[in-house]
Amino acid sequence: MLQVSIKRGREKRIKGFHPWVYKNDILSFSRRPKPGELCVVRDYKGAFLAKGYINPDSYIAIRILTYRKDEKLDLKFFIKRISEALEYRKGIVPSDSTGFRLIHSEADYLPGLIVDYYNGYLVVQITTLGMEVLKDKVVQALIEVVKPKGIYEKSTVQVRELEGLPLVEQSLYGEIPEKVVITENGIKFNVQIIGGQKTGYFLDQRENKLLFAKEFVKEGDRVLDAFCHLGGFGIHAAVIGKAKEVVAVDSSQLALDLAKENAKLNGVADKFQFVKGDAFKVLKRMQQEGEKFDSIVIDPPAFAKSKTVVEQAKRGYKELFLRGLKMLKPGGNIVVCSCSHHITPPILEEILLSAAYDTRIPLKVLYTTYQAKDHPFVLQIPESRYLKCIFAKSFPWEV
Repeated sequence: MLQVSIKRGREKRIKGFHPWVYKNDILSFSRRPKPGELCVVRDYKGAFLAKGYINPDSYIAIRILTYRKDEKLDLKFFIKRISEALEYRKGIVPSDSTGFRLIHSEADYLPGLIVDYYNGYLVVQITTLGMEVLKDKVVQALIEVVKPKGIYEKSTVQVRELEGLPLVEQSLYGEIPEKVVITENGIKFNVQIIGGQKTGYFLDQRENKLLFAKEFVKEGDRVLDAFCHLGGFGIHAAVIGKAKEVVAVDSSQLALDLAKENAKLNGVADKFQFVKGDAFKVLKRMQQEGEKFDSIVIDPPAFAKSKTVVEQAKRGYKELFLRGLKMLKPGGNIVVCSCSHHITPPILEEILLSAAYDTRIPLKVLYTTYQAKDHPFVLQIPESRYLKCIFAKSFPWEV
C-alpha cells in the first residue's frame, strides 16, 4: 500500500481526528501515487497516523477512512461502517418517518459517500475519486446490510468535476421506480428519485418542519412557504399546525407539481395556493400588494458556495428577510434558513438583525437549529454544519 509522509507539525490535526490531509501537508510518497488508491498516512518520523484514499490532484489530497493500524479496508470494513450507521439511525429516526439519511460522508467515517433511504430504496451520491474507486464494495455492503429493493446513483453534484469525475445518474441494483412515497413525521411525500433534485428530497429539515408546525403554527393561520420545493414546511403547517391557508412559492415547475401531489396525498390541497416564480420577485410583489401572514418560512438554496460571494449572498438573504418581515403580522413568526456553510450562525443572525432594524420590527429568537440528527456535523470540520435556521417571533404590537 502507498505510504505517505506528512510535514512536521501537520500530524496534530490528524491526531485530533480531522479526516482530511491537504495537498500542502504532504512531505513525501513511497512511490508515485495512483489517483484514488488506498494509502497509509505517517508522520515525518514514519509513525502510523491513519489510512485513507488519495487524489494527488485534489486540494484535499487524502481523506481518512480509519485511524486503526490493524483495520483492513476491505468489504468487511464497509459492512461494519454501514451497519454502525444504520444502528445509529434506528435510534434517532422516528418510527413515523420512512425516509432518512443513512450515510452522511465524514460524519459516518465514509468521506465522499452520501446514501439516503427512501422507504426501501437507496439513493447513492459519490463525490470523490477515492470513493468512486471503492463503489463496488460500497454497493455490495449496502445490499448485505440494508437489503434494499433497489439502489440508484445520483452523483450529479458539480464538486465531482474538481475530482476529475463525470456527472452520473444510473441504476446500480434492483428495479427503481421514478417516484416513491415516504412518510416524514407521519406525513406522506412523493419523492422523485429519477430526475429530481439532489437525491430526491431534502431530508435535513425533518425536525425543523415538525418544530415549526407544532410550535409556530396554530389553527386558522395563514402561512407563507418561500422556496417550498416539495411543500415540506407548508404541508406540515397544514396537516399538523392546521393552518387555514398556505401560499407556496418555488421557481421549479417540477417541484410545484410534486408539492401539489403531496398536498393531495395528505388531504390539504384545498388549503394551498401554489405560485411559480422567482421568490425575490414574487415576495416583492406580494409585499407591495399588502399581503400579510401569521407565519413565514424562507428556506432558499445555497447563495454562498464560496467565500468570494459571501457579501453578495448576504445582500440576497437580507432582501428576502426584509420582504418577509414586512408581510409578517404583529406577533407573527418567521423562520429563516441558510444551507451555505460560509453563512455561519453569527452571520445569519447579523443579516436578520439588520433586516429587523430596517423594518423596525422587534424580534425575539426562540430557537437556532441545524440539520437533522441523521445529518450530524463533525466538530473538527466547521464546514459540515451547513444548515442553520433561526426561529423568531415578532412582538404583538406595531411601532
